[in-house]
Amino acid sequence: MNKLIRILYIVLLAVSALLAVLFYVGGNEIDGETPVFTQQFILWAYLLVGIATITAVAFPIIQMITNPQKAKKSLLGVAALVAVVAIAYFFSSGELMKFGSQEMAKFNVPSLLKQVDTGMITTYILFGIAIFATIYSEVSKMFK
Repeated sequence: MNKLIRILYIVLLAVSALLAVLFYVGGNEIDGETPVFTQQFILWAYLLVGIATITAVAFPIIQMITNPQKAKKSLLGVAALVAVVAIAYFFSSGELMKFGSQEMAKFNVPSLLKQVDTGMITTYILFGIAIFATIYSEVSKMFK
């Protein structure tokens, strides 16, 4: 199985390298601006993103099925993150803003403003937790 994965990696790398070379030296289309192999390069990028997404979702699920003890710890972390987002959502505001221009007024939607505010508050909370954890770990090392 390990050898098969290594061969798959080499094939993906070779195709990516070939498409990159064709993209840069493959010539230009009629307008003189757009490289000939742009569409193939973009499709290959979509395929690679799809493969990465599938493996990023599938492997943790397989790991949780094969090792349920570690799955409990992972699910606790996910639950804590959901709790932080829920707290941020509770404190966020959907209050309309006063814009000076009409261009920005299209973003003045309460639901969008609430989502943005939730994201900002979540970031602040997680940043605070990270700083607290860093300080705590350094201070606790001093007393050991």
